[in-house]
Amino acid sequence: MKTGISLSILFLLTILSSGFVFSSHIEAADKSKSKNEIDKKNSEYANPVARNRGRLYQVSIPPREQDAYENAYYRLWVPDHVKQIRGVIVRQHGCGAGARKYGLEHADDLQWQALARKWDCALLGTQIWAPEEECSTWYMPADGSEHAFFSALQKLGKLSHHPEIAKAPWCLWGHSGGALWVMNMLYRNPERVIAVFPRSGGLAPVNRELPRSQPLKPDSNSAVFQVPVMFCYGEKENQPGERFYAAVIGTHHVFDVAREKQAQWSVAEHPGSSHENSNSRLLAIRFFDSILKQRLPNDSKSTKLKQLDYQSGWLGDLKSKSIQSLMKHQIVDSKQQSWLPDKKVAAAWRELVKSGRILDTSPPAAPLAVQVSSVSGKGVKLEWQAEADLESGIHAFQVYRDGEIIGTVQGHRNQRWNPEGHFHAWNYSDQPIFDDHPAPKMEFLDQTNEASSKAKYEISTVNQAGLKSSRTVGKK
Repeated sequence: MKTGISLSILFLLTILSSGFVFSSHIEAADKSKSKNEIDKKNSEYANPVARNRGRLYQVSIPPREQDAYENAYYRLWVPDHVKQIRGVIVRQHGCGAGARKYGLEHADDLQWQALARKWDCALLGTQIWAPEEECSTWYMPADGSEHAFFSALQKLGKLSHHPEIAKAPWCLWGHSGGALWVMNMLYRNPERVIAVFPRSGGLAPVNRELPRSQPLKPDSNSAVFQVPVMFCYGEKENQPGERFYAAVIGTHHVFDVAREKQAQWSVAEHPGSSHENSNSRLLAIRFFDSILKQRLPNDSKSTKLKQLDYQSGWLGDLKSKSIQSLMKHQIVDSKQQSWLPDKKVAAAWRELVKSGRILDTSPPAAPLAVQVSSVSGKGVKLEWQAEADLESGIHAFQVYRDGEIIGTVQGHRNQRWNPEGHFHAWNYSDQPIFDDHPAPKMEFLDQTNEASSKAKYEISTVNQAGLKSSRTVGKK
């Protein structure tokens, strides 16, 4: 019997009415300790901070009287020597004290910075505080967080001497409650959005305390169907009764409606993963890289985004995990399939949904600006810069003296998130792993008896696929 309402929507309404908790529900009550610590740390960014051939700028946006959130901080990384910022890659953290605590460090991520630099974009990390630790006060943009975001872009544009940031288009990435935020921002501002990657979340909120603004309907703004969106959730989330099953239901609540209208949208189920991000960034970065290439205007000063040709795309079947070109094959297009922008992204999508990883077969770029200097009484110091590998990040740097390897520079080991000791790694919320350690530095001190400023020192980069770059010779 037809009831006029899909089972997925019926289930969503059921869990909404029963008080089902979405994502990390109410954040842990660590407000007094964590906020004091973070306020102290935030004060370190009163002036721009030089980082990885770029500058970090940070602002806070206190709430207006009508806003629901408590306070909001924004950290922007701007690559050096860029004349015109063409877009902003936004990384919105989810609910939970941990996700919020390290939310600003999204702007410090080497791999995402590499993507931003490639396309003359800025990279934005956020940290939004909620009164009573209830994140439903910020994940609906209309309740104040949209105004805070716009205000932050204006202030950051002035600070960085790039006023165009205030009007530049966005790539929106969000996790959990952040996925709700980016999807609602898409519906409210489709003309400003290059592409969206929501990890574990859709459009309608599912929480004990609904925000003041009610959720938008999936068909309320047809312009969004022309904006590429790639949803992603964990295989373990997609189990009825599982804690985060609402994220999957919420995803399909909007995805199924959009695909029936031939939206340029896709969804990827991440094998072996639950609500954590796992390796989904490997797909997200490839997706944004492709869309930035296709949608940014030829004129770097223009903000009018290009539209993609639907028939030039590919379809990925959610059940068989197969891909086919729309142009080459007569395919029945349905909501059971994902629309993918090109062959490269389609192949990456297929690999992730099959194996949970995406192989990297290309070596990383060689290190840059290797400097060699003598340190009195200590040895010979090497310092360098490097571009993170877009496909797999950085595992380590290898140091050579006169052709022989003498050392390896890696990151801090974390038993859960970085057991391999990658120089560049990420956590549950896809934030850089620093723990209680400072971020690893691109430097090495040769303290051996053979150390000599007259020796030939070289550095090579090793990516997380184990592939090595060519060596860069140090300059004295």
